[in-house]
Amino acid sequence: MREGKTALVLGGGGSKGAYEIGVWQALNELGIQIDIVTGTSIGAVNGALVAQNDFEMANKSWHEIKESTITELTEKEVLRKILEKNLKEDEIRSSLTDFGIVTVEFPSFKSHCMFIDEIPRGELIDYILASAACFPIIEPYEINRKKFIDGAYFDNVPVEMALNRGAKNVIAVDLDAIGIVRKDALKEVDFLNLISCKWSLGNCLAFEPKNTKRILRLGYLDTMKSFDVFSGEKYTFIKGEFAKGGLAEADATASVFELDPTIIYSKDMLDKKILEAVREDKRKNWKDELKEKLKKVFTNKPTTLVQEEILAKRYVEKNGLMW
Repeated sequence: MREGKTALVLGGGGSKGAYEIGVWQALNELGIQIDIVTGTSIGAVNGALVAQNDFEMANKSWHEIKESTITELTEKEVLRKILEKNLKEDEIRSSLTDFGIVTVEFPSFKSHCMFIDEIPRGELIDYILASAACFPIIEPYEINRKKFIDGAYFDNVPVEMALNRGAKNVIAVDLDAIGIVRKDALKEVDFLNLISCKWSLGNCLAFEPKNTKRILRLGYLDTMKSFDVFSGEKYTFIKGEFAKGGLAEADATASVFELDPTIIYSKDMLDKKILEAVREDKRKNWKDELKEKLKKVFTNKPTTLVQEEILAKRYVEKNGLMW
């Protein structure tokens, strides 16, 4: 990272927030110091965890969330109980990482971008829950006779808030959720690393343990790729495993064969997985949709194929993986 304060900006997106824990895991491994963390909605929840600087607890907490909807988490006060159990307000207030959240007053829609020193002592969890009040699915959250709703109604990826606090380097996580993203602020950053996923992160309103594990892993891999530790677009490959031009072919081939995107592939492993997929096709156990897709790729002329399919065909033929 360049000189100056580094901010981690965490977007809103309900259950997709597990992706941000994977981002944090990668940043820890890379030894990147986070001076400022801002968040909206689930990003505010995760931001508090980052400020508290206890990754193991945060990771465990996410994995312990049982299958449920976002309304069940709030109506039964499950989320509040999780926060009360795990967040230590005094530690967050004394943290070396400055912490801020976004919420919106209702019905005036007045925005409130508040750092920890602007939040009254004893009300931190209330303001985090206010930031995450996904209206109209969730009722407005009341604090001192004022009602608040999800910060996504003002800024779902609060980069500007971090800039106003003096950030020069910004690592922003966009969960591709409903909400306002102030793109003009992105242009003002001295050094911006915008992290988002090329895969679906699932239904933001439904928490499901298997998907939590999957998207947390994707967040980790995407961050490592964004800092040039690994290579690839949709998939993740060990750096230097592919010759020039071969990386795009490898990525396209993995996509056509619908390989697991949570694995870090070497060339040998990729070829092995492709051969396994080919043998599976010979046993006629594949889904009809995928079989038809592969038949199209390897029997049609290049002019009838999309770019990804052309690259996949080239890779398979070049590496002798045809059946």
